[in-house]
Amino acid sequence: MGPRRATKADLHDVEVLLQSYSIPVGGIHSEAVQFHVSRDKTGLLGCAGIEVFGDTVGLLRGIAVAERARRAGLAALLVSALVADVRLRGIATLVVGTKTAAGYFSRLGFTPVDRVAVPPGLLASREFDGASFGDTPLLKADL
Repeated sequence: MGPRRATKADLHDVEVLLQSYSIPVGGIHSEAVQFHVSRDKTGLLGCAGIEVFGDTVGLLRGIAVAERARRAGLAALLVSALVADVRLRGIATLVVGTKTAAGYFSRLGFTPVDRVAVPPGLLASREFDGASFGDTPLLKADL
């Protein structure tokens, strides 16, 4: 049940889980996007992804936990595993955009950030492309 890096074989289940919560899946098969997953005997329990921009900035994306695994701290465990992994790769800043979970990410150490302080390459990404994401609050964490 512990988090591990996702393989290509995991991505279909990741996509299905994300779609079940209406979380965007565009680009999740890209090499720039990496997921950590947790599974049990019956399937995928949760996932957390990061899209890397340049050498030092990552965008958290695709964080979801199956209903049967909710309220067990799995999302925080997945995010922690992902953070530890990207920190070793030299990522210095993580950004997340969320309309519904700002309080959750604040408890994980993320703080609100103005769009002008976010690297332009990140804002030009597919994840931010689209009218609905334009007003989404952003939070960041320095690692």
